[in-house]
Amino acid sequence: LVLIAAQVHAAPLTTKYYSLDLPPDWVVVNGPAKVQDAVQVVVGQKDHKSSALIIAGPANPGEAEQAARGNAKRLGGSAPVLRNGQWEFTFEQKGVKGYGVVREDVQSKLLLMLVVSGDLRMANFVYSMRGPYRALMPQQPQLP
Repeated sequence: LVLIAAQVHAAPLTTKYYSLDLPPDWVVVNGPAKVQDAVQVVVGQKDHKSSALIIAGPANPGEAEQAARGNAKRLGGSAPVLRNGQWEFTFEQKGVKGYGVVREDVQSKLLLMLVVSGDLRMANFVYSMRGPYRALMPQQPQLP
């Protein structure tokens, strides 16, 4: 009975920066783990069609652009573009498409990075993230 209930309801993922309800076919693959002062979580779809990496933590103002540029370069992606208050970039690795979103809350000195790969529509639930830092909550990018 417990297993059946768990499969029907979304599993909540909560960190000090945000909380997110995972759909029934998604699991926490790794984390939440502390990396320096940030919290890193990897979530994935059970059938491995898509995954998302979410990192949130302290940052100095302006670090969002650096983080977006550094990760876009590391992933062989497009140059990041500032849109809707967030840095967005796309990439493709071994035929798998992905995108990144980096946001910062300058007043709270926090940064959130989201990297989604695979079947991108399956990961749309990440935009229902909620938390005490509204400026960190990612908006769905307008991807080409």
